Amino acid sequence: MKRLAVVASGWHFPLSFYEQMAAQKKPEGWEVDLFVVSHRDPSYSAAEKKEALKTLGYGRRELFDRIMYRAVATVADIERLGWNYVLEPNTMGDWGCINQWLEKHDYKQYDKFLFTHDDNYLFTESIFEKILPQDDWLIMTNSTGSAQRRLREWLYLPKPFSARGSFEFFTREMMDLLGGSFDLSRTNVTRVGQFGSPADFREISEWNENDRAIKDFVDSHGLTSRVKALSRYYRMSIYCLEGERGFIHRTEKSNTAEEERGLDAIEAHYRQK
Repeated sequence: MKRLAVVASGWHFPLSFYEQMAAQKKPEGWEVDLFVVSHRDPSYSAAEKKEALKTLGYGRRELFDRIMYRAVATVADIERLGWNYVLEPNTMGDWGCINQWLEKHDYKQYDKFLFTHDDNYLFTESIFEKILPQDDWLIMTNSTGSAQRRLREWLYLPKPFSARGSFEFFTREMMDLLGGSFDLSRTNVTRVGQFGSPADFREISEWNENDRAIKDFVDSHGLTSRVKALSRYYRMSIYCLEGERGFIHRTEKSNTAEEERGLDAIEAHYRQK
């Protein structure tokens, strides 16, 4: 029997995410364990989202947010759905959550891992059935998008990838190569004891160095050919819409046009079903 560990970073707590992930169908011969490493009690998110939802419109992105935040999960909700919940100090965001999980669990008990934000919207219950049987990758990311990727395409350079802990599958082989943990040494920025989302997200922009550490490792070890992606559109695939700081409708100006093309492609895909 093969095993998947889903490790979610608990910060936003939309109930739909925890329901959608718990409802995923398991391929034959696989077991799935669900873990959430939380950096704050869900009640802090409930207060933030209540205020944000008051100003939400009815565009297609906002509609996903309205569905996603029809309720904010409580710890009891999460555990009732089969998740193993733990509260840890608010250190270095998503990769900090993952390292905290790795410190307390033997990753070698698992064959594959899904490291994910909890502000994601999942389109289908067949994600594991489609992805887990594949064996031609070490890392499967949600997308290869971003302005940097487009620039490199225009210059006919090799495409980069970005592993942000947002929605990435890793194999045990990749975890072995990484030594069983992620390199967080490039920044000392922590938010221990802080439970509100930053008003200015530049406060935690240094956490992006943790993403670059993974990219540099893959590049330096010649592993780029074994990194795959579910979509060429930043944040958007037929499996998962990634939230931007808690919401699908939020977007960085440099990525908005590509994200919209991604949503167009997703809608076209599901219209054909």
